Parts: sequence; C-alpha cells; structure tokens
Amino acid sequence: MDSVTRAWYGLMIENSLLKKREQEYEDFFCEIMEALYSDNFQLVKAAGSDGDGKADGYLIPEKCVFQSYAPSSGFQKTKLLNKIEGDFNGAKNKWGDEMQKWIFVHSESEGLPKYALDLINKLQSENPAIEIKSWRPTFIKRKALLLPLEYLIDLFGPAPTAADVASLTHEPIKTLLKAMEANANKTEENILPVSFNKLKFNSLSGDVEVLLSAGRRKENLVADLLSRWPDPTYGEELAQSFHLKYEKLKSLNLNPDDMFMDLKSYAGGSIDNVSSQVSSLAILSYFFERCDIYENAPDGWVV
Repeated sequence: MDSVTRAWYGLMIENSLLKKREQEYEDFFCEIMEALYSDNFQLVKAAGSDGDGKADGYLIPEKCVFQSYAPSSGFQKTKLLNKIEGDFNGAKNKWGDEMQKWIFVHSESEGLPKYALDLINKLQSENPAIEIKSWRPTFIKRKALLLPLEYLIDLFGPAPTAADVASLTHEPIKTLLKAMEANANKTEENILPVSFNKLKFNSLSGDVEVLLSAGRRKENLVADLLSRWPDPTYGEELAQSFHLKYEKLKSLNLNPDDMFMDLKSYAGGSIDNVSSQVSSLAILSYFFERCDIYENAPDGWVV
C-alpha cells in the first residue's frame, strides 16, 4: 500500500472503532482477528448454561483469551472494575492451563483510567503465570492494517492510491460539485486562507494529513471549475454550507478525525468509485484551506 491508500484505510478503521459499540465492536474486532490469524483464532460464543467461558475470542498458538468491552454509555468506574475483575477470574476458572494470556479489548481511544490500570497491575501481580494486557482502539487499528489488501477491500471497499490522485481530471470533481449544489446555503461568506498550522492545532491525525495533502495536489482543478461555474457565488455558498455542517458536527463533540470522515461523506463520492472518492478529497482539501471548517490557529501559535 502507498501512503494514500494506507491513510485511507487507517481512517476507515479508526472511524469504525469510534462508532461501533457493544456487540458491533466485538464482532468487528473478531472479524479482524479471524482475517489476520485464520483458523488460529477462534470465536467463542455462549452455549446455554455453559456460557462463553468469559471470552469473545481465543488465539490458539498463544493460548490467549480476548474479552472485549465497548459500552454504549461510556466507561463507569464500578461497572468497568467489575467487568475487568469478573471476566478475568471467570476466564481463569473456565480455561485453566489453556489460558496463558488474557487481553482486555476496550473502546476508550485515550486508554484506560488509572484505577482500571491499577486493577490490571494487581491482577498481574497475583497471577504471574498469566500475561495480562489491555488493547485500546489504536492497537486494533495497527492489527487491521496488517491485513492483506483484499481483506481491507472486502471490509471497506476500494481505496484511492497516489496514482489515482495524480490522474484525477476535472470531470469527476465537476460531477460532485453539481451534486452538492443543492446543499449549498445561500448565505454569503468570504472565503479566507487558513494557517498552515491548522492540522496540528485541531489535533487531526497523520492519516488525515496524508489524505488532505493528496487532495491538495488537485485543488487547482476545484478552483478552476468554481471560477468558471455559471453561478459566480456558488463557491462562497458551498463554503458556507461546509461551515454550517462543521458547526453541527462540532456541537456533537465528535473526535476531530470522526468529523473529517463525516465532512468527506458530505462532500460526496460513491464508496465503490475511487475517482469520486479522490474528487471528494480534492474538494474537502480546497475548502479546508479556504473556509471555517475546523479552527484556525491563533496568531503566534506554533507546533
């Protein structure tokens, strides 16, 4: 994979991990592990009174039991501590010598709170023969990016490449701009340049940076089309439309990368059409640099 394709799939994986909860999160994790390890990874499903052995998956060569936790209501101290301790002790009793590692797979992107880490350290000191770890979404993302390209295509559809960016022409961008014309708000707004520090100031990931940089290579096509558009105010109307969409997303307190994915979807592009996906990157990059989507870094701010 080149850098554009890797960044694309990295962002798709991250977005899935941000949005999936409960059973969907468990299923997504297990799907990645099955694709990566084939028959060496076994799903563990509940079987009547025998239950699921306090495990969602089992990696045979490492004798490793996985237990996932992605509550839709977020982490709550008592429930989280009970989940870790209860599931570990339950798995220890059920699996016996067949469990040499236990991994708690969770949905908190910033990691477990200290009280949960303290409990894991306590369990580790009490059970030196069992390796105990926790995996946050970033680790799962790294695992998913090890998958062969055909698996990633099955999961997320085709991704653009650097060559697709280089070969992009006016026509697919024009198609998207026409499709977006109905969404543009008629309130006028000046389109201003933004600081080069904008990416870092808004804590956008390296994947977003790669994709916006790729789109920026074709910004001139967007600028050219808008300069010749039959309605000369359309560019400013579209900028306002992007700004209003961003403000709505910001009010939901979404992760910066999650907002980027929603803005990219707003820019349009069929998930199965690489040319339209590259076009959406060019359009989003153009307006990222010229209107108020994400915050401008204050004067004097440096990385």
